[in-house]
Amino acid sequence: MKRSERIDRLHRINKLQEELAAANHGSVLARYESLRNQLDKLQDYWSEYSARLEELKQSTSSVRDLQEYHRFLGKLEEAIAQQSIELEACAEALSSAEQELVERGVEAKKMEKASAGIREQEDARERQKLQKESDELAASRF
Repeated sequence: MKRSERIDRLHRINKLQEELAAANHGSVLARYESLRNQLDKLQDYWSEYSARLEELKQSTSSVRDLQEYHRFLGKLEEAIAQQSIELEACAEALSSAEQELVERGVEAKKMEKASAGIREQEDARERQKLQKESDELAASRF
């Protein structure tokens, strides 16, 4: 097996690893965006319900209704805190996935360049060999 064929195999493996890293990055990015959207919605709900609480305080609501509303807002705050933690963890995973994608891309480019260089060397040797054979054939005719 020629050296260029071995390098080509390694290049295909590196390219596959790069594609897998890109797919992983895409899925982590989608998860991050989903978590971000969920957090935004929770924060919007919290703002909306906080404003409603102020309205309830102004109206003649019972103490029990206000307590229930405060409890509900507390649950929303807990959900926001939990979502923030998940989003932060996902952001770290996204950063890792981006780093992996960049590293795999660099490796794939290196292998592509090495493969092309080796192929050029082999082609040049083949041309020299053919030229030498042609010259020997021409010399033997005279």
